Amino acid sequence: MSNNTVRFAALIAWMSVLPMFAHAGDDWRVRSTSLAADYWFGVETDDTSLALNRFTVLADTRIDMPGRWQFDGALRLEYADASTGLGSRDTYSSLSRPAVSGDARVEIDRAVVTWRRRGTVLTLGKQAIAWGVLDGIQVTDRYAATRRRDAVLSPQRPERLTRWGARLKFRGGDWRWDLAVTPDDTAGQFANPGDTFFPQAPRLRGGIPPGAALPPLTVRRSGEATWGVRTERTLGNGDLGFVAIHGPDTEPVFELDGANVAVTYRERTLIGATWQHTSGERVWRMEAAYIDAQPVNAVQAGVPVVVETGRWLAGAGLDWRTANGVFINAQVGADYLTDASDILVRRELDVLTTLRAHKDFANDTLRISTEWLQSLTDGDMIVRPSLAWQATDRVSVSAGYDWIDGDPNGLLGQFEAASRVWLRFTLDF
Repeated sequence: MSNNTVRFAALIAWMSVLPMFAHAGDDWRVRSTSLAADYWFGVETDDTSLALNRFTVLADTRIDMPGRWQFDGALRLEYADASTGLGSRDTYSSLSRPAVSGDARVEIDRAVVTWRRRGTVLTLGKQAIAWGVLDGIQVTDRYAATRRRDAVLSPQRPERLTRWGARLKFRGGDWRWDLAVTPDDTAGQFANPGDTFFPQAPRLRGGIPPGAALPPLTVRRSGEATWGVRTERTLGNGDLGFVAIHGPDTEPVFELDGANVAVTYRERTLIGATWQHTSGERVWRMEAAYIDAQPVNAVQAGVPVVVETGRWLAGAGLDWRTANGVFINAQVGADYLTDASDILVRRELDVLTTLRAHKDFANDTLRISTEWLQSLTDGDMIVRPSLAWQATDRVSVSAGYDWIDGDPNGLLGQFEAASRVWLRFTLDF
């Protein structure tokens, strides 16, 4: 029996056996268990070929333990046989890597024990850390590794990966503190070569032109831990925060590695600030961050190289629930490199805007939504209308259209051929 099969069986058994321990003593109690199944199907609009065929099962257990401790565990079982795939595995650390059996995978989504007392919270285990106040645009929210197998078309954005580590939250005077350290060097996840959302634009391929044959790719993780600190306080109707993060970058660079190309996650340090302000039905959000030595790909004499440059990130957003019940979320983000060298494979400045809107009908059982992403620097855009129906408390059905338009070398337009219509079913047991 292969190691993958053994790991696959062990992970399945883990969630089944764990609740039994909740009955080992009077101080143990199962707080909740849940099981959800999700099927996502889609076809490309160009030729109606199968674009998406993914089945996901999520199992979740919460257990109260002695001494103010609580356990929270979740497993993810996925199956896919279409070209969108399930994404890479070699960017994971050996401890976090999903187990594989055929076309199916099992991944520990969450496995944490938490201790709480008088506003102090200590969390140990496999967890995702979300920092920042914007929704989907990553400025200071760059602690967690992310899943990018579906580019920007994932159900949540960013889709954070959980990693093994520790987190401590507490109050000190008027400030709220959040400290984290993550020895797990899982670097993120991207599409495999040949998958629908494997990068096509040279800026995401180390300068290698679209359609050019790729040399063998290897992943080179830093082996270093990620650590960070975030502090926040309330001022009037707003919250002011500061954040510092050091560790492997969430964006890789490409480097020559003999006859291969190494996908490398180098270290970097980010310093940032956040502000959010509530005014009636509106919430205003702002973020800014600076990275002193951001690794960026360049091409010199036809060879991929890596240079380090200063990088500014900034974003602003608005959440607004209008009088007629329409919820609007509008954001703009800017990404600026201080080195304007013409050997860089990406633009000196990227500006991306997002606009989301939704409205509920029929006693909140129907929701009409739309999302519009626009790159102001190269004209690329994505428009994503959708309709969701909550058929019962346990069953929901949604359908939508992801229309992508732009330059084949652009940040969004590189996936123009991946425009698709889709249908999704979710069942909560």
